[in-house]
Amino acid sequence: MSLLSATIKTTVTASQTAAFEHIVPIDLTSIFKGYGLLPSVTGIKNQVGNWDIAGQTRTVHLSDNSSVQELLTKYEHPRYFSYTVSGFTGVLGFLTTSANGEWWFSINSSGQTTIEWRYTFNARSVLAVPILWLITNLLWRNYMNNALQRSKALIE
Repeated sequence: MSLLSATIKTTVTASQTAAFEHIVPIDLTSIFKGYGLLPSVTGIKNQVGNWDIAGQTRTVHLSDNSSVQELLTKYEHPRYFSYTVSGFTGVLGFLTTSANGEWWFSINSSGQTTIEWRYTFNARSVLAVPILWLITNLLWRNYMNNALQRSKALIE
């Protein structure tokens, strides 16, 4: 596992299909409220159609007036999707060239759905690695967990 990667999991009382169909197109402004120095999502632009075909792109705008580009790289209904984040215009742009997000949805032995989300930063240079490690482990994991728990509350 990468030192610049965070993975979180939760279980929801919803079917695999229902969980997947709720998470993939979710309104990012409703779940990314900011955490510490990490900004909230304020809007999505340039998205054409549903977020359900590999190759689709969109621009995510953040509360610190920065933005990122997202590219949906894989969409396997109802079990997996992945995306690449690039074009960081804020502080993270000095530290990372891109990031990769992956989501897995699986049925567990009790019939509930386990959701696993991994986010990995790709450092711009070896000098950025220690700073990204701190961000990933002190802030980003909690930022992700808060977003996932908000998502869970909306599903259930």
